[in-house]
Amino acid sequence: MIFFIYIYSMKVSIIIPAYNCENYIAQTLAGIYGQTMARSDMEIIVCLDAPTDGTADVVRTWAAAHPDIKTHVIENTENRGVSYSRNAAVRVARGEFIHFMDSDDFINADFYQALYNAAVRTGADVAVASFKYQRQPHNSVVFDMETVVANPQDRVDVVRTDAHGMMWRYLVRRMFWEAHNFEFPEDVRFCEDWLLANQMIQTANMLVTVPGAVYEYMCRDNSLMMRVGRDAAYAAAGENAARAVDAFLAENNLRPHLRAEMVMDWRLFGGVRIVTVAHFAGGIMVRLFGKWTLFKVTRNYKYIRGRK
Repeated sequence: MIFFIYIYSMKVSIIIPAYNCENYIAQTLAGIYGQTMARSDMEIIVCLDAPTDGTADVVRTWAAAHPDIKTHVIENTENRGVSYSRNAAVRVARGEFIHFMDSDDFINADFYQALYNAAVRTGADVAVASFKYQRQPHNSVVFDMETVVANPQDRVDVVRTDAHGMMWRYLVRRMFWEAHNFEFPEDVRFCEDWLLANQMIQTANMLVTVPGAVYEYMCRDNSLMMRVGRDAAYAAAGENAARAVDAFLAENNLRPHLRAEMVMDWRLFGGVRIVTVAHFAGGIMVRLFGKWTLFKVTRNYKYIRGRK
C-alpha cells in the first residue's frame, strides 16, 4: 500500500521535448505554473534535445526561480528527435497521468484540473482537450460539452484522431500507457504521434471530452509542421503516416470521420443540447443530448477527410 501511494502521490507529469525554443519555452512553462491545479500535484519534465541556442539556460534559470513546482531537466547527449525525448521522459514520470506538451504552445488556466477531474470522475483512460489551431482556425476541434465515448467508430467521429493525431490533445492514465507498452517511433521524425494516437484511442477503455480544457496550437515558423513545404523528407514522412493511419482504420473496420456540411441543434433555453441533426455528403446523423446516436444513414457517403 505504501508503494502504491508513492507512485500516485502526484497527479500529472507534463513532458516537454525542447530543441531551439529559447524564445517560447519560458512562457510555456509560465502557463503551467499558472494552472489552477496545485503545483504540488504537478511535475514538469523537460528533455533538452541537444539544443544549439539558449534553450538549456532558459529552462535551468526558470526551474531555479520556481522551486515550488517540481521540474526535472534531462538531457540527450545528441539531437535524437521528439520521439526519443518523449520516451525518455516517460521513463522518469511519476504522475498518475501524463501529458505531452509542446515547447511553444499555450493552455488555459484550468487545463490540467479540468482534464484530471473528468478522467477521475468517469474512470476514462484518456481525457481529450479541445484545441484551437492558430494558423488554421477551421481545423480546430472545440468541444461544447463533456461526453464519454466508448464505441470505436464514435471515437473516430467525435475525437477525429484520424485527422488530428497530435498527442498534446490527451491526458493519459500512466498505468494504461505503460500496461500497453506504448512508445513513440524513434525512427520517425515527423507525424510520429499520428498512428500511435489512433492506436491509443482505440485501446483505451473509454474517452472523455473536456470542454473546459483548451490547448492553443501555435505552429511557429520554425516548427516541424512548417518544414513540410520546404523539405521533401518531412513531406514524405507525413504521407507515410497518413497511409499508416488509413491502414489502421481499415484493419479495424473503421471509417474516417465525416465532416458535416450543416449541423442543426435544438437546445433547451439555448443551453443544453437536446437533438442534433448533422447533414453530410449523402447522409444524415441524429444524436440525442450530443451523446447518443439515434440513427445514422450512410448510404452513398462521400468521406471527407478532416486532415490538413
